[in-house]
Amino acid sequence: MNILIDGSRQNYEEIEGSEFPISFGINLHNRQETWKYDAFDEKNIFCFGKGVLPIIGGHRLIFSFRSPLWDGFHFSAMGGAGYAFKDTGIQNVAITGRCEVPTVIVINGEEDKLKIEFMPFTEEITDIYEFNDKIIDLFKEKNYRAFLVGPASKTTNMGGIYSQTIRNGKIVEGSEDWAARGGGGSVLCQAHNVLGVVFFGKKTPEKNLKEIVEEHYNKPYTKVVLEHTEKYRYSEEKKTGGTFGNNYHVTMELTPVFNWKMPFIDKNKRMKLHKKIIEYFVNRFDKEAIETKNWTNCGEPCPVVCKKYRKGLHVDYEPYEANGPCIGVFDIYAADKVVHTVDKLGFDAIEFGNLCSWTFELLNNGMLNPEEVGIEKPVFDIANFETDDDILKNSIHNAQQAVKLAEIIAFQTNEFGKICKSGTRRAGKILDEKYPDRVNDKKFEDFGVYDSFGEQGQISPTMYWAIGNFMPYLIQGKYLTHYQCGVFLEPEELAELSVKNSIEEITLENLGICRFHRKWITPIIDKLVKEVSDVNLNEESMELFKKIAKYDSNIGCPEMESERVKELIIAGAFEFENEKWSKEFENGNFNEYIKRVLEKYSELLEIDWKLKE
Repeated sequence: MNILIDGSRQNYEEIEGSEFPISFGINLHNRQETWKYDAFDEKNIFCFGKGVLPIIGGHRLIFSFRSPLWDGFHFSAMGGAGYAFKDTGIQNVAITGRCEVPTVIVINGEEDKLKIEFMPFTEEITDIYEFNDKIIDLFKEKNYRAFLVGPASKTTNMGGIYSQTIRNGKIVEGSEDWAARGGGGSVLCQAHNVLGVVFFGKKTPEKNLKEIVEEHYNKPYTKVVLEHTEKYRYSEEKKTGGTFGNNYHVTMELTPVFNWKMPFIDKNKRMKLHKKIIEYFVNRFDKEAIETKNWTNCGEPCPVVCKKYRKGLHVDYEPYEANGPCIGVFDIYAADKVVHTVDKLGFDAIEFGNLCSWTFELLNNGMLNPEEVGIEKPVFDIANFETDDDILKNSIHNAQQAVKLAEIIAFQTNEFGKICKSGTRRAGKILDEKYPDRVNDKKFEDFGVYDSFGEQGQISPTMYWAIGNFMPYLIQGKYLTHYQCGVFLEPEELAELSVKNSIEEITLENLGICRFHRKWITPIIDKLVKEVSDVNLNEESMELFKKIAKYDSNIGCPEMESERVKELIIAGAFEFENEKWSKEFENGNFNEYIKRVLEKYSELLEIDWKLKE
């Protein structure tokens, strides 16, 4: 069953069909022609739906909407929430219209007839965790789950959506998950005046597909899962687990630091600093989260227990990287304060971290003054991070400034906070006009690291120096690209690998499958899907790209704008030892590379997605 909830009329109606979540969203958006309206218009339909495969890792909740940040269609996933949502008996939900007062929508599937309640919630929300506590008090007698937004969703275009497993009226420590990319929380709050959705229902048995898995691998189901998810559970080789523990052993000197200034920092100095990241970030994490086995899952019964936590905080690579080394914070205890603040305010942590590092660089190079921003000048030069004492002292200082900046932007307490509410690209253009005398060789936005779409759309890439992360593809800010760091490929090869990953990623997400399980699921995915649907997966995924491209082409086209992004691509050719393209870039043939990538990308996806001539 699919339903359309109307916030204006305070009612709902059933919608026919049995579409997968992303397909459901893009089909509605194309039919309603929502590109005609502002991203915060009540006609920007906010969609979410559950996974369709009753397997381990198959219970994500998938959100889709027109992104106020990217400006085009976008989607984001939340682990585990679909496991509770399945008890409502609903496959997909769409929200349209606008509630008169701030509202929490309650979906009750306990009885034979579905009930939808619109619960006014007019208390001021300053902390998403305190908001969650209030929801727990109201629904602790129910076997429920909820997803909620925080203050950043009310004031910015980069608000995330938060959820945490609730068991016996209490949160399960470390189980929190976020669907944060693209500003879905901001759409839910500003377009529809909805602060969250609570859902519960009656337990219903699922079809058991483990025989398909065991027949293919000739091993017990759980053993198959664990063998293919070692990185996310525990790596015997590295003696660590999860994305945080493992990724820093891979990124090494390519780890983003000081607003992605790696091209301008000597490789040996970066490597020396990285050893300190291992010491003060990873080793402390290993001692406090891995050795103690503070591991849990996202809310579905999954043996991978990928959620690693310490001091009550869930620790993942990207939020800590974006709000750690990238902003000049190399001590995990200092980074804790930033990440916890960013989370409690309800930001997309990756987006805020990149906005913060951009601000720090502008303060460091003198294009902005501390009194204009409302914080002290950060310490943002690697020369000031030579000794352990300096690393720890300056990390604390930078973390303190980041916390202040997050509060300034979330609560709009000064003019700079208001300028930054719409992200780096838009803020940069406002600052260009505000301070024209400071714009010489470079504009304000040239120091920002973001992928561009149309006249104003942007999204921060995932936190790897990977050339595929900076290509102006149809969907960025996720893993629908070739995201291997440290390699520089021919444009056609990059496009081919990006398309391969894009098809795999969108297929998994459209099915509500956790990407951590991709290695064991992908070889048998067609067999599994045949048990619940007659959809041809490859055709469905290819159609998705065509539909998203059709939608987005009404808004804009891909752009390559940020100078820092161009510098990362050009420096990548040199650093990753591609002599041919190093020479081509020296001869001014940068656009040729991007053009060829997008030509092949468009050809393989059968879409028209190219730079404006």
